[in-house]
This record gives sequence, C-alpha cells and structure tokens, in this order.
Amino acid sequence: MMKNRKNETNNPELSAGGERCTRDPLIVTACVAASLTALYFAVYICTAGFTMPSLTLFSLVVIAACVLPIVFRKKLEIRLGRAFRPLTVTLMVLVGIFLASLAAFWVYIGLDASKDADDYAVEVSSTPDGRETVIVVFGCRTYGYNPSKSLRLRLVEAKKLLDAMPDALCVVSGGQGDNETVPEAEAMRAWLEENGISPDRLIVEPDSHTTSENIRYTKELLDNLGLSGARIIGVSTAFHLPRIETLSKLYGLPMELCAAPSASFAQHYSSMVREYFSYVKMLFADIIFGGA
Repeated sequence: MMKNRKNETNNPELSAGGERCTRDPLIVTACVAASLTALYFAVYICTAGFTMPSLTLFSLVVIAACVLPIVFRKKLEIRLGRAFRPLTVTLMVLVGIFLASLAAFWVYIGLDASKDADDYAVEVSSTPDGRETVIVVFGCRTYGYNPSKSLRLRLVEAKKLLDAMPDALCVVSGGQGDNETVPEAEAMRAWLEENGISPDRLIVEPDSHTTSENIRYTKELLDNLGLSGARIIGVSTAFHLPRIETLSKLYGLPMELCAAPSASFAQHYSSMVREYFSYVKMLFADIIFGGA
C-alpha cells in the first residue's frame, strides 16, 4: 500500500494534472472568493463575539466550508479526479452569488445605513392638520429592566422628541427574547418613566419578535385606539431604518424616521452582517409570501 501511494505521488501525469488544476484561473478565482467569504464572517465573529450563537455557528460553518477545500486542495484534486472541477465550479457559483448579493446590499443598503441623525432629522412641531403624533421606538436587547447600550441610545432620541412635542404619544414595541427576563417594551416603558415621561403618554406593545411584527402589531394597536391617521415617527438605530421604511410602507404604516447612533463601529459592522440575512428573510417572509 505504501508503495502504491508513493507511485501515485510521484506519477508525473497526476502531478502535472494537479499543477494544471492549481494554476487553473477557475480554481484560483474560487479560492479567492472562498477566502473573501471566510474573511467576511471571521471579522463578524471578531466584532460580535457570541452575542448571536446561531449566526456565529453559521459563520464558523461557512468559514470551514470555504477554507478546508483550499487547505486540502491537492489531496482533493487527487482523490476526486475529474469531479474536482465541476465541484469547484458549483462552489464558485454559490459563493459568487453570495458575494454579488452582499456587494449589492452594502452599496444599496449600506449607504443609507451609514447616515447619521442629521440625515434623518424630523420636524419637531405639531402637525398642521391637528393630527396626533405617535413616536414608535423599536426594541432590541435588554438585561432585565436595563436597556442595552444600543436600546438606550434609541430611547434617548425618543425622549428628545417627546420633550420637544409634549402632546405626542409613544409606542414602545418589543417582545421578550429567549435570553431576556422581561419584554423589551416593558424595559423601555420603565426607562422612559424613570426619565420623566408620563405613563399616560406611553403605549406598550409587548408581543413582537421581529421588525415585521413590530410594525404590524403597532398598526393594529393604533387602529384599535382610533389613531390610524396619526403622524408616525419611527426611532431606531441608523442601520435598521432602511428595512423599517420598506416594511412600514408594505404594511400600510408609513412613518418618518429618526436615527439613533450605533454604539460603536464594531456594533455597526456586526449589525450590518445580521441585516443582510434579515433582508433575505424579509424578501421571502414579507414580500414574496406576504408576511405568512
């Protein structure tokens, strides 16, 4: 057996074939694309850590799927023989589709998501036609009744609007996640009350778990309260607002948008990585299948 393996290794035809595969532009392109994909997710893990275990695990699987074929390329060329090239083409097509859609996402959505609060400035005055104004704060991670830094920045922006428009109402929207002890809406309500906002101005929506549900459940709540014609101002982190704008129009709750800053660059990057998958989900769950 050892002799046969040695002969295979020293076989000039196999060696030449392996060298041709290695220098094949298709193989090189596939290796580069796979390396870029692995790097993209590696940076995500470095910035986000294990805050979202499912996405972190997915990232590790993608990195392994991209890196291992490169590391063991020569062995795969010998073992797979003629099948190596079509498999490489398939991998390159899949990775190419991903990278193309990712580039489109960062160009189209990333530019909007990089806007600051000044780009999303809203007029802090009563509506000329006397309509009610309702500020909707979109929830995110909480620790008991303590908002995360990102959520606190959203609440600070909401409080500025509520202070500037004393007649405005506020919907705090967010359910209880698996790693949370209270609904996000309850934590937001408590923070706003502690910071001087009257409970009479606060409307709690504690059941939503996605941005789509935030909007749909808030619309249902406002309709039941006779506020369907109100001026709506949505408050969230800048990276989140383009998707909110799309979904709010889709579900008949158009709103003005107010941006809270990201807590840090690392938080912005990791959030944008998640946003890509949120857009994929939105495409199928909300746009193609109509919110089913």
